[in-house]
Amino acid sequence: MKVNFRTIARGANSGYPTASQLVIDNSEEWADVWQQHTSDFIPPPPVPNVDFTDNQVVAVFMGEKRTGGYSVEILTVETKNSEQKDLASLVITVAYRQPKPGEIVQEVITHPYQIITIPQRAVNKVLFKKA
Repeated sequence: MKVNFRTIARGANSGYPTASQLVIDNSEEWADVWQQHTSDFIPPPPVPNVDFTDNQVVAVFMGEKRTGGYSVEILTVETKNSEQKDLASLVITVAYRQPKPGEIVQEVITHPYQIITIPQRAVNKVLFKKA
């Protein structure tokens, strides 16, 4: 079943240091991730408000890339029920794009990312799938 999501932020310049795929379900962890993400912003923007009683945050960070031309996009979020009763998985499909060989790109270090909110789901497993 498809899950609607809302993008909080997406771009090429995150301060988050490593390639990561995160599901965040509390305000303390969210504030920590947002602080790392915005560590290169002057002044850093405030932490976006997320009501964790009804929502959770999904963040995908591509890590450091040596040129422009890279991007990350969350394409779909779905829940899949298991044959076993009361077991469900959250499947997040992500497109990782990179420049084609010979493509002209900016010579700049980038850190592509996308951060979204989704409705809170009771799942026992989260899978990130490459598109």
